[in-house]
Amino acid sequence: MVQLRAFLLASAVLAVFTAPVMACDGLRLASEALNRADEAGTKVAADPVNMKGCSATEIALTRRIAALATFNRVAAAVGQGAKLETFEAELTAASRDAGGPWQILDALGDIKRERKDYDAAATSYQQALEDAANEELTPDWMAPDKAYIERLDRLASEMRLAATKPVKLVARGACKFSYRGVSIRKKATPVRYVFGTAEFTPEGLESARDLFECLKSAKPAAITLIGHTDPVGTPEANMALSLARAKALAQYLVDAGYPGTCTVVGRGEDEPFKPDDPTAYSEEMLHQLDRRVDVDVGK
Repeated sequence: MVQLRAFLLASAVLAVFTAPVMACDGLRLASEALNRADEAGTKVAADPVNMKGCSATEIALTRRIAALATFNRVAAAVGQGAKLETFEAELTAASRDAGGPWQILDALGDIKRERKDYDAAATSYQQALEDAANEELTPDWMAPDKAYIERLDRLASEMRLAATKPVKLVARGACKFSYRGVSIRKKATPVRYVFGTAEFTPEGLESARDLFECLKSAKPAAITLIGHTDPVGTPEANMALSLARAKALAQYLVDAGYPGTCTVVGRGEDEPFKPDDPTAYSEEMLHQLDRRVDVDVGK
């Protein structure tokens, strides 16, 4: 099961953590409790009485360690056959308390994806990706590896394409195309068009605006817009339509003020979207995933 595999992979990154010698009492106590799988002990460590004299970052890390202890217990239960969705309320509360961490946000994305709440799943995966990139609150011992960062980005993109309404490319902070040194050059965007035309729908226009805000934040010097269609219609018509749609988006971005070089390419129906689990979607939804514009950020 994809969900369980992902959940256990996330759990596997939790290495033994040794708090710095001069760390505040709460952080030291929480790390010791985490290492001995004492969830209750991590919560005691996060009590305000143990956080006196601690910096804001140390307090945040202590709360995250308590949340990770909860995550580890849930991951162990899921590994023994428990249903992940039964822990949703508990995971949500732990994440709200700690402002993360990415492992819990990823698990919440899995739960929402499983019940086909693609809008909410997109936000959870995007938040997980951005949280993983926060090097202050996600130190190296807590961070995902390159393959997992790429997985989070793929799932966030897939959920945006499947969502019923536009979901922002950024959930927290500034728009980025690199996370902890892992370059994410290409992003699939759900810019939607009136059937058979290169005219934006209202939702498509909202997604185009969101893409412009992302580019304004990230400031790439050059982008390539790659249009794609579903397989309905002739290959020739779809090739022309994909190019026209990429051109329409390029024109919008230039008119909005994007100053970089913008190249457009049409792929027609030749490169269908490859979802994480194709069996989760109807044919109509698979076609929706196919209809997209990929944004490839130049070096």
